[in-house]
Amino acid sequence: MKKTTGLLTAALITGAVLYAPQAMFAEVSDTANSNNTVNFKAGEGDITTPVDPTDPTNPVAPSPIDPTDPTNPGTGNKGPLSIDYASNIKFGEQKIAGKDMVYSAINKDPFVQVTDTRGTGAGWHLSAKASTFQSADKTKTLKGAELSFKNGEVKATSTNSVSVEPKASDIVFSNTEAQPVFTAKAGEGRGTWLNVWSAKGEKNDNVQLKVLAGSADANTEYTATILWELADAPK
Repeated sequence: MKKTTGLLTAALITGAVLYAPQAMFAEVSDTANSNNTVNFKAGEGDITTPVDPTDPTNPVAPSPIDPTDPTNPGTGNKGPLSIDYASNIKFGEQKIAGKDMVYSAINKDPFVQVTDTRGTGAGWHLSAKASTFQSADKTKTLKGAELSFKNGEVKATSTNSVSVEPKASDIVFSNTEAQPVFTAKAGEGRGTWLNVWSAKGEKNDNVQLKVLAGSADANTEYTATILWELADAPK
């Protein structure tokens, strides 16, 4: 029985070798085409929520987005071209000094987020202007104060984005004039993009406030408001 089995196996293998080449020469007898289509429209009316500035590709954003700014959920602005988030910067409580001082932000990863779902590739331009630092009742001003944002890192919500990234600019608010922040030329900046000013150590030296000697009053909180403006074309 063992010998017979061996012979049958050999015969089957031989048959497979003999007939296999015939399948390789099979001719195509017919063909057909099928169409696969998709149509897109602009993201009109959509709200893009803020993402994780340390990893924008993370589908689950931290809550709150910024632990030093826990009541800031984002702007809630609607697309297709929108500013989705802008950090409120905190410099904490400081002692009055007898010389010019530079204070670093407490925020570890402050950022501004822009989304373009127009689908036109027209480009866009984000600028910002800051008011003077004043007390709540507007009676006191932090004269000569200078707010700066430097070394911003451009990040996207997709590692596979085929769009060219927008360009970030350093910002120095030494007056109330508008400053360029983020610019996408024609064909650039499609999708969601972040300009992130992350800390490199314990202090965030990329976002700083310069205060001149003799300008601060004790027991006074000063606030400056930044107005972020998004234009639907590059500059």
